[in-house]
Amino acid sequence: MVMFGLGFVVFARFLPPLPPSMDMTAVAANYQHNATSIQFGMCLAMMGTAFLMPWVALISSQMLRIKGAIPIWASTQLGAGIGGIILIIIPCLLWIVATFRPERDPELTYLIHDAAWIIFVLPSPMAFIQSLALGIAILSDQNSKPVFPRWAGFLNLWIAIMFLPAPIAAFFKSGPFAWNGLFPFWIPLVGFSMWFMVMFVLLLKAIKQEAKEALLF
Repeated sequence: MVMFGLGFVVFARFLPPLPPSMDMTAVAANYQHNATSIQFGMCLAMMGTAFLMPWVALISSQMLRIKGAIPIWASTQLGAGIGGIILIIIPCLLWIVATFRPERDPELTYLIHDAAWIIFVLPSPMAFIQSLALGIAILSDQNSKPVFPRWAGFLNLWIAIMFLPAPIAAFFKSGPFAWNGLFPFWIPLVGFSMWFMVMFVLLLKAIKQEAKEALLF
């Protein structure tokens, strides 16, 4: 997450996102003037994103310890997590493509720019399914010492709902429903940040609990 943040925010300066209402000339000029920093930032962001793969695998491995939860939820979480990672890496590649030939026709740069941001923001149903599967599994736990606390199940269900508004950005170029607006971008971003921090702490506790149980047997 640190690598992604450095690449996305510090080097590419994509936070806040460029608004979809920005005209073609301004968008093309941004990629031309910041080509090297965007390229480096996106390479860094892709490397950081790749490290989320063992992260989602770890979540699924802990979900398999949940007594009472059917294994399909762990598989669903893993599949949705990997799919979400791919849908983050693809826009990073497209942003690199947009900067690769600064002399390119601005209209083509504009097209690549739109494609990158739409792919980055809109596929939130993947994150919705991931959090939903995790939340249901946690609430199904019948262990005397649950793998994750029950409140984390409700939190995951709530965060899943926070991801739902993103696809509405397909219909707006300005305002709170555009890809840089409150509902498609900022609310899911807050939801993901909250989810990551909470799950980071809970996974550490779950790993320690698993180690103690292994010693007992």
